[in-house]
Amino acid sequence: MTPHSDSDRLCVLLAVRARGGESVSLFGLSPVERTALAFARSGVRRFLLAGDADTVAATERTLRQGACRALRVRSVTTLAAAVGDEPFFFARTDCHYDRQLVARFVEENRTAADSVVAVDFRPGAKERGFELPRVAVWSREDQRARVQRVGRSLMGADGVLIGLAVATPTWARAADAEADAERAWLHALGALGAREPVASWPVRERWQSVRRAEDLPRARREVLAGAARVSDGVIARHLNRPISMRITERLIAWPVKPWQVSIASFAMTLVAGLSFAIGHATTGGLLAQCASVLDGVDGELARVRYQDSAFGGLYDALLDRVGEAAVIGGMTLYAWLMGAGALAVALGFAALAGNSLSMIVKEKYGTQFQRPWATEREGRWRWLLLGRDGRLFLALIAGLTGQVELVLAYIAVGTHVHAGARIVRIRAEAARA
Repeated sequence: MTPHSDSDRLCVLLAVRARGGESVSLFGLSPVERTALAFARSGVRRFLLAGDADTVAATERTLRQGACRALRVRSVTTLAAAVGDEPFFFARTDCHYDRQLVARFVEENRTAADSVVAVDFRPGAKERGFELPRVAVWSREDQRARVQRVGRSLMGADGVLIGLAVATPTWARAADAEADAERAWLHALGALGAREPVASWPVRERWQSVRRAEDLPRARREVLAGAARVSDGVIARHLNRPISMRITERLIAWPVKPWQVSIASFAMTLVAGLSFAIGHATTGGLLAQCASVLDGVDGELARVRYQDSAFGGLYDALLDRVGEAAVIGGMTLYAWLMGAGALAVALGFAALAGNSLSMIVKEKYGTQFQRPWATEREGRWRWLLLGRDGRLFLALIAGLTGQVELVLAYIAVGTHVHAGARIVRIRAEAARA
């Protein structure tokens, strides 16, 4: 049996008996819409709705008229005939799953032929899913440990079943045989474990059950926290992101578009460059750092609303490069006016070239090796503030201290050395491959 591709595989959405939380809006999207969009972004295009009849009808209306209206969604009363003879993805409608969690689950289980259940083994998992079933596995040391027992009040449980799984047709047939649609999947899983291997898949990302009213504040916090980029640098993670998250939380209720925030951040970098050029270095540095913070807001808004796109990323990256060039140009003119002369011009050109190299090396790596450049590869280099957020923070330091020429020299030399180190690492990786 040859497993299907992601686009051929189904995702069954289990609509459990309504408690109210599953239909609440988490920044404009219900939990089931977020789950469906996360699977769609990971390549899964077909969806079946099963479970409690009333909740299925309400959920189908939600999916057909909102952000998910372009997805292929239909409801079924029996699954065995609908799913065919291939494994399929499975998710509950009353849980919020972080998009990175869904993406990793789909990526790592795209060719799974047996059942796989996502299990949160972390100590705080019970607070995230108070009413969700527990699971015991044969060995916690095994990353794909087989499921031993499942139950809602299981003694000696190792973790929590978060309601995300790869299910087999056998599992679907066993679920169809149960009268209670909500409990059918758990009972079927317990019976399946005695006949077929059921592997566990350890959860590392964010998720939250939304069955109770007290779950909603935490679910909203998880949605916002999940909007942060995994590739954040030191300045973005520890300085910019805490501020931009607060701005995003206040803007999310307003009809502000991510591209509008991108334009505002870009305009701020232009004014920052102009401020440096006319001799107001402190103002220029402060504006550059404010633009850096605001630059995180557009991405957060887009990711929270599932409005991010490949074109949006390209558009934002181009504005970032032009805006940063304006800041470096303004710093160069400031240093020249302060008496640095030809040295300022040379440092400015070198800093602009290094600014371009920082992006080009990573982009070409992604094109040639068909995978993104991972932040973990930077090692100690990430502490040298040579990424975009770091360079704009250095502009702030230059404006506050007046050491614009020194900062230009650091950016000019540091970015070229950093690009060289990346090339050496890439060459070594290519040689091993």
